[in-house]
Amino acid sequence: MATGDMARVLLHGGADESFDQAVRFAGRLAREFKADLHVVYVVSEPLNAGFTAEMPTARLPELHAAVEEEARERLARLLPAELQERVTIAIRIGDTATELLRYAAEHPVDLAVVQGSDEHARRFVEHGRCSVLILRS
Repeated sequence: MATGDMARVLLHGGADESFDQAVRFAGRLAREFKADLHVVYVVSEPLNAGFTAEMPTARLPELHAAVEEEARERLARLLPAELQERVTIAIRIGDTATELLRYAAEHPVDLAVVQGSDEHARRFVEHGRCSVLILRS
């Protein structure tokens, strides 16, 4: 694959240490190919997650804003400055694998970087329309 053939890299957002490693890896790929990096965070449906008593659905925009702010701060520490302007952060609500596949279908993603221990990795390989790179944890 020549430089420039990969325009968009998708990465599932997370809060653990293995996500930090995945960000660095996906960031190197995005920089090498001069690609945009799409980091997608998926929040469980409040009704399915069982936390509606603590947080009414009307407060979901606040949750989205908090997740995005935390993500931007974290990515700023992990990615070089020249790549940060090409990062898109998306927040989705629902089943993680379903929302990641939907995002990849809505945005012409060329490569999805997923962690090998995830069910999401298997679903991407089976149903995704882009190349998939599975990172071992």
